[in-house]
Amino acid sequence: MGSGDSVCLDVKVIGAGIAGLACALALQRKGHTVTIYEKGPELYEDGAGLQLCPNATRIIHQWGLQDDFVKVVNQPKVMTVRRYSDNDTIGEIPHNPMSEWEYGYPHWQIYRPDLQNLLAAAASKAGVVTMFGHAVLSIDAEKGSMSLDDETELTSDLIVAADGIGSRARSAISPVTAKSYNESCFRAVVPKAKMLQDPETARLMAGDLSMVWVGPGAAVLGYALAGGELYNILLSIPRSSDTEVGRWNQPADLAEVQSHLTDFCTPVKKVWGLVDSCAKWELGDVPKIDSYVSRSGKFVLAGDSAHAIVPHAGQGGAMALEDAAALAEFLDPSTFSGPAELPGRMQAYHDFRQPRVEHIRRMAYGNAKTFTLPNGPEQQQRDKMWAGMTAKWKAAYEQMGEDAFKTRVVADPHAADIRSPKGRAYVQGYDTAAEARKAVASIAL
Repeated sequence: MGSGDSVCLDVKVIGAGIAGLACALALQRKGHTVTIYEKGPELYEDGAGLQLCPNATRIIHQWGLQDDFVKVVNQPKVMTVRRYSDNDTIGEIPHNPMSEWEYGYPHWQIYRPDLQNLLAAAASKAGVVTMFGHAVLSIDAEKGSMSLDDETELTSDLIVAADGIGSRARSAISPVTAKSYNESCFRAVVPKAKMLQDPETARLMAGDLSMVWVGPGAAVLGYALAGGELYNILLSIPRSSDTEVGRWNQPADLAEVQSHLTDFCTPVKKVWGLVDSCAKWELGDVPKIDSYVSRSGKFVLAGDSAHAIVPHAGQGGAMALEDAAALAEFLDPSTFSGPAELPGRMQAYHDFRQPRVEHIRRMAYGNAKTFTLPNGPEQQQRDKMWAGMTAKWKAAYEQMGEDAFKTRVVADPHAADIRSPKGRAYVQGYDTAAEARKAVASIAL
């Protein structure tokens, strides 16, 4: 057992992105002293929207931040899947309030900068200090030391490296580097004022709408963001070229975007016609590495630097939040006696987190080609499956109401499909903090 509130680690976090801020906040809330070192001169989070499923929004609620988040998130009733060419509905995936009925917490969509700013404000309020303009040049993972670009040498009880998919810090414990994935995404946001100029695009701004248009070799995702002030639009296409991995902000050619939309329906063409500029994101991921932690327990990777996965499970941001919530429980002063326990405690953290991340990765790969199938038998079978799933949940809702979503399903990490009840329960019904506390209790035994 631990020694109570007297345990206070000196923690240095590398990177003020989503994972770094979340880890800093979670650890500071447990009474540790946390400083973030960010190479940029200020907060900067490129990109557009991301999904926060109930396993992620549960953490936001546990941290008491939900009132700030609901001011800016989109809370869709369903995700409507439509055929690319004629805009006909193929199926609907239930989100709100069904997610709360089923798992106790809502499904949110959020603008990345909003998520980062809210986490930064909460971390600062909790006492986290962020040092901007400080790049980390080298790390000794066994000693828990690092050198900055101004020649400052720092030591700490724990270094949390959260410097993204292209992490330099990862090389301190692993030779693994990010690898490219055969898909590109074009991302843009459209101001509300532009969307309201045409009745067909204005309808898409409704906060309860979330749309995906699926077609051969291309899919388009769209929904409102930033408290209804922006519309997030994304075009996903397979690619064969081996380009730079993980770039979020490469300037993209709108003519290239339009070339992929020739056969798409009018609403999609109209939204993209409102885009002045967009970015191209070349997808990539970080293959499974031997360990997220150093042998000394003084260094740990978090977020994309540890385990970037392709976005087809909608779990990238959630995995960063889960890392933070779990790490805080493994270092909770009520069960943690101090630095001498770090080697064993941090290895246990790795053993706890990696299997879940790898299950999510497998499901994301399984989802990857679903939205861009070529016209033909496989696409027809997919559409039939989606229609059947939609009819099933709607019929259950009509017969049972809220109770239709309260049937307890055994979560299965090995489920073949993230949309199956057992697979969805494993991904979205997960309580990271509670499961981490169970794992910590088993260490004590």
